[in-house]
Amino acid sequence: MPPAFEAHHPRGRSLLQWIARHQELLTAITGIGTLLVWLVYLQVFISSYRRQIRATLLITRGAGDGLEARCFLSNMSSGPVYVQSVLVTVEQPDGVLVCPVTDMLDLEGELPAAPHLRTRQGSLGSGATRDIGSFHDLMQHALRAGAKENDAAVDPSSVRSILLEVVGIYGSEDLPIGARRMFVVSNANGRLIIQGQELGTSQVRSRRARKKLVADLERDR
Repeated sequence: MPPAFEAHHPRGRSLLQWIARHQELLTAITGIGTLLVWLVYLQVFISSYRRQIRATLLITRGAGDGLEARCFLSNMSSGPVYVQSVLVTVEQPDGVLVCPVTDMLDLEGELPAAPHLRTRQGSLGSGATRDIGSFHDLMQHALRAGAKENDAAVDPSSVRSILLEVVGIYGSEDLPIGARRMFVVSNANGRLIIQGQELGTSQVRSRRARKKLVADLERDR
């Protein structure tokens, strides 16, 4: 700063003297501020990276809103997911029925060559969508499995809700991953319709909840 400025501006001269006296303190404060900025940046980067690498599965309804509507499973993860098990929980007035529906029913004679026509198990690539059947077929599968006789008549109109749970293997994860969504069955002027109880699919991400998925895999052995 020019001497003329210091001579006519005592406040400026005092400020320079104060900065000179506290130079070490100001340097330390500047260093701490820079460190905090980098820590915030690192936290944002780690959070973004975790969101990118974690598994995300979507369970949706399509092609109508009746029981013949299709149930679609979409993999929105950055890598492929191996679908290990599909389970259905059917709520009826007299109780709840839980049943694995991974394998297809009513396959007689020569089995179809395409694996997706025989089982809902298999690899699902990133961004891929798979039709896992109509809601009517998924309900019938569970109801028949819970009937005392294999050929017993089952009535899907008695179903109040159906919970779909998908368990899979993702990348190098040491625990299975999962997703679930509940659909509610209602009567609209004599016609049964099915709607998601919530807008989105619930992801099973906590370590404790993922450990419980192992029991679901044991049920579907």
